[in-house]
Amino acid sequence: MLFGISKEIITPTASMKLACPGGNFNDEFIAIHDDVYVRCLAINDGTNKMIFMAYDLLFHDRSLNLAVEKYAKEQYGIEPGAVVISHTHAHTTPASPGYNPGAHDDKYEEFLLARSISCIDRAFCAMFEGTLEYGTFKADYNISRRGIKNGKFANAPNHNYEHDTNMNVLCVRDTNGDVRSVLMNYACHPVFYPAKRTICGEFPARLCQYIDMKYFGCTSLFFQSAGGDVRPRPTAIDNADPNTFSWKQDLGYKGVDDFAKCISDGVSSFVDCGVFKKADISIASEEFDIELEMEPAPMSYFESQYELYKDADPNPNKNNVEYILNGGYDKLPHSLNLHCQAVRISDDLYIATVGGEPCYGVEKAVISAFGDKDVFFIGYTDSCAYIVDDVVLAEGGYEPTCHLEYRLIGPFKSGLNKLYTDSFKKAFDKISK
Repeated sequence: MLFGISKEIITPTASMKLACPGGNFNDEFIAIHDDVYVRCLAINDGTNKMIFMAYDLLFHDRSLNLAVEKYAKEQYGIEPGAVVISHTHAHTTPASPGYNPGAHDDKYEEFLLARSISCIDRAFCAMFEGTLEYGTFKADYNISRRGIKNGKFANAPNHNYEHDTNMNVLCVRDTNGDVRSVLMNYACHPVFYPAKRTICGEFPARLCQYIDMKYFGCTSLFFQSAGGDVRPRPTAIDNADPNTFSWKQDLGYKGVDDFAKCISDGVSSFVDCGVFKKADISIASEEFDIELEMEPAPMSYFESQYELYKDADPNPNKNNVEYILNGGYDKLPHSLNLHCQAVRISDDLYIATVGGEPCYGVEKAVISAFGDKDVFFIGYTDSCAYIVDDVVLAEGGYEPTCHLEYRLIGPFKSGLNKLYTDSFKKAFDKISK
């Protein structure tokens, strides 16, 4: 089997807005704490090829995916479904299309695509023989943010709510047995917010730095899993009254660094001593959309939201409600096409991806479609919405009710779990042997 690895810097070369800085969305960055990257792992099984690409970005609309897929198909014969793109969801990174409309910079988008293409080319220009192995260990680094506040679900710590604690690891070794790539797949919102007007790749980027330092010649990648409803455990206040709680603030770069180092120690220990399975690579893929219907919210809802945000600093909620109230309501679609992929790495190992910010119940519904196979679940392939399951939808709380943030007409209708499972089962049947 042949593998290729590369990374390219995607730090802007001119001032621009940040994606979700935790402050005034009109502010441009004034400093760069650490560079942000796109990282690539290419695989060639002798018949088919695929690429994993991880971006140190909040996320991006599907225009980037489509441009990268087009290049990969034309230049290297890679099927679009075998181009696995995800974003680490670091908030203090360059703004991009698909979130907070109008905040992105067109010149940066040209730069981003050029660096993406260069990253792919560098991965394929110096491929090496090697092996791929994979494994999973339990990682207690995250905590559910679906807590109860004043008797209702809210964005609050919840030590008891079910969430994904699996750290999935792909490890590529060359013929000398040296570690050349480590792909980490874990669910955890990067929300340390170390500085509101400074570019920072947050804990996923720092984690990759630590792994790359540990293994000389390694290029590591971090892929968000079902991170829509979980946060870093260090950001939760222990034993807080849920009715008066607040998350820890101002953990700074030391908080980011300590958290990344903790995860790095766990991953490197597993790479060195953990139980892995070897993958006999045989690539196949299927991409498809799942149509999620929405329940339109009445105009009165958006009018009430305007009263909440009219005096606020510019932010996606304020921008979107003004758009809706000024003639945009009738232009909003009543359904969302959730883009998904199912990729066979080997007879026993599969990759399942969904767009947006998926919650853990979505992952469970998707993985159930693959029977007894090992599945790595990857979210954040694009910036469409929070993606919830039927349980979270019924419970309420932040994730199912933040449709305004994504300029959606309302929450999703029930019946979601069956859609997820049935759609992925159909795709699995196509690509499994």
